[in-house]
Amino acid sequence: MADMVAWIALIATLLVAGYVWKLHQELETARQRLDRYNRALFDASDEIRQLREALHETGARLHAELLQRTHTVAFHPEMTVREAQLLHSQVQEVMAAFHLGGCSSCAVEPDETLAAICRRQGLDVNQLVGALNQLVDQSANGHDAPAPKHVKIPNVELNF
Repeated sequence: MADMVAWIALIATLLVAGYVWKLHQELETARQRLDRYNRALFDASDEIRQLREALHETGARLHAELLQRTHTVAFHPEMTVREAQLLHSQVQEVMAAFHLGGCSSCAVEPDETLAAICRRQGLDVNQLVGALNQLVDQSANGHDAPAPKHVKIPNVELNF
């Protein structure tokens, strides 16, 4: 009788071990599928990001071209940085004079509006827009003069 119980226990143990092995195989298959799906999702997400970037670039380019063709080139607070940079080649220089863009502490996103970056940096948007519009005025007068010189606004404040 004890031998019979031992054999039944051995058979039950082997069945359980076989079932565990089968579950392990199914788990490994599921893990491989999940990895494939995650890679596909990452690739799709990256492609969507690239398409969005291309869409923003194309939209900004079309807006800048429209302004140039209608001869209504003027900078305004709701214009994005990308649009502003497409309108005039010296926009980056003017923005750098206001500590906007160019370094990690004053970096700007290309799809942020001029008003938003000025608000975030504590700058007067009208000063920036005025300086940018001077570029347009100079170009309209036939001058290819350097960008208007501005006193750089310090980005460090020392209080004693």
